[in-house]
Amino acid sequence: MHSFAFFAFDPKHLLEIVYVVTGLTLLIFAIMSFLDNKNPRRFGTGIFWLILAIIFVLGTVLPHWVTGLMVLAMAGIDGAGRIAKGDYNEPSKSTLLEHARRLGDKIFLPVLLIPIITILAAATFRLLNQFLNFSLDTNQGALVGLVVGSLIAMAICMGMTKSSPKLMMNEGRRLNDAMGTVTILPQLLASLGVVFTAAKVGDLIAGGITHVIPEHSLFLLVLANCLGMSMFTIIMGNSFAAFPVIATGVLAPLIIKPFGANPAMVAIITLTAGSSGTLITPMAANFNILPAALLNMKDQYGVIKFQLPYAATIWAAHVILMWLMIRWF
Repeated sequence: MHSFAFFAFDPKHLLEIVYVVTGLTLLIFAIMSFLDNKNPRRFGTGIFWLILAIIFVLGTVLPHWVTGLMVLAMAGIDGAGRIAKGDYNEPSKSTLLEHARRLGDKIFLPVLLIPIITILAAATFRLLNQFLNFSLDTNQGALVGLVVGSLIAMAICMGMTKSSPKLMMNEGRRLNDAMGTVTILPQLLASLGVVFTAAKVGDLIAGGITHVIPEHSLFLLVLANCLGMSMFTIIMGNSFAAFPVIATGVLAPLIIKPFGANPAMVAIITLTAGSSGTLITPMAANFNILPAALLNMKDQYGVIKFQLPYAATIWAAHVILMWLMIRWF
């Protein structure tokens, strides 16, 4: 029996608390959207965030098919163009500059606290597992730390800026509306990766590769592996969703088993090779499209165009590195 009462319940409840806090924040954004008379599509915008809030708060108790219908409803609202930016009562530019001069570099303190607390929480979960025999998921610890760090950062920000909770939530809503439907894209793309893996898409790719590339040609197999990883990353938006498809269908049967490659080494190189695809796809909207929107760039694909030569260079380096590592080690 654990010596701390806090951990007497199922550790999964910690992650549920994280989801509930996220959902309550989205609920506040939804209510503020409904009350925003200057938003021409306030009801569509409010309903969109309200549905997402319900999914986060009640996702563990709702039947899967209900959640699926709610996601389809969100897609319908967005597809019908019923989401728009509202009015956020933003301070004037002169006021913002005055606050910036007053606070200086201290404004970065809350931002830096978030990753620090996230890392500490994950490390704490890991240490509890090692030394006190708890069964805690380190990844869940990171998510719990992220929420705790964000709440602490919010409190510090309000103290430093002398702002009200209403102003803080209004600014949060402004950023959330700027992201728009990009907010739910990572979850949807991760689900797509699970579907592709279950459908054995990786096996189909492997079958095509073996018909074109000789089984003893290590360099060409590495090339196909990294190319497939990047292409699937471009389709899915992130390498974590693409990795299970390529790893089970291509990497393991065509490279690890025949050539005796170190699984950990080739897996991490394959994963990061896919990240070069993340740099050049609009599907990675939170990385490539969102910055353009927040910075009011004229070209929404400006970030992608800038990153393209770097992505190509990184990808080529991964191919050469994996080939040499397998041959030498």
